[in-house]
Amino acid sequence: ENGGKVKYVTVDLKKIFDDLYDKNKEKKKAELKREIITALRPYFENERKLREFVDIQLERKKRNYIVRMTRLYRKVYNNDFNYFCTFTYDDKKHSEESFMKSLKNCLKHLSNRKGWKYIGVFERSPEKKRLHFHGIFHIPENAMIGELFEKKDYSLKNHKMQKTIQNTHFNEKFGRCDFDEITHVEVLKSSIKYILKYIKKSGEKLLISKNTKTYKVYDILDDDIL
Repeated sequence: ENGGKVKYVTVDLKKIFDDLYDKNKEKKKAELKREIITALRPYFENERKLREFVDIQLERKKRNYIVRMTRLYRKVYNNDFNYFCTFTYDDKKHSEESFMKSLKNCLKHLSNRKGWKYIGVFERSPEKKRLHFHGIFHIPENAMIGELFEKKDYSLKNHKMQKTIQNTHFNEKFGRCDFDEITHVEVLKSSIKYILKYIKKSGEKLLISKNTKTYKVYDILDDDIL
C-alpha cells in the first residue's frame, strides 16, 4: 500500500489483549486462550514470546479479579446491608436511557441526604431483555422514603401467586420495585452472588455509593492492644 516501503505502526498489545479478552470472555478457558493466541500471532516474531505474553496477561486478569472481589466482599460485610432491591421501569414513564439516568441521580441524592448505601448493577432479563437494576442497600432507620406496602400478584417466572414488598415512591417515579429484607448473613451472601452472576455474564460495572467504605477506622488506645 506504500509503494513497497515498509510502514511501522506502534500498537498497545495490552489494550489489544484486553479487547480480545472482553470479546471472548464467555468462552471456556482453553477456547478463550486459543482465540487470543490466534489473533495476536501476527504481532510476535516467535511462538514462545507470544505464549509467554498471553500467560502473563491472563495471570494479570486473574489477579485483578481476585483483588476486586476481595475489596467488594470487604465492602459487603462492613456496611450492614439490610435490603435487596429490584427496580424496573414503565414504558409510560421512562425510556432505557432516562431510567438509568434518573435512577442513578435518585440513588446519589439518597446517599448524600439520607445516608443510603448501595452496591448494584443494571442488567437485562434473560427472556425479554428488559433493563432493570438489582442492588443490596443499607437504609438507615427512619431514612426510608415513600411507604412500603405488601402486594399480591402473579409471578410469570414461577407461575404462581406471590407476595412482594413494594415502595410507593419508586413505583410512582419508575414503574415497579421490590424490597426484600435481608434478615440473615446467608441471604446477604446469596444476594451478592446473584449480582456478581450478572457482572460476569454481561460485563456491566458495579454501581457503588461513595459512602460505602471498604474498612472501618477506629482510634485504639495502646492499652487495648494485646
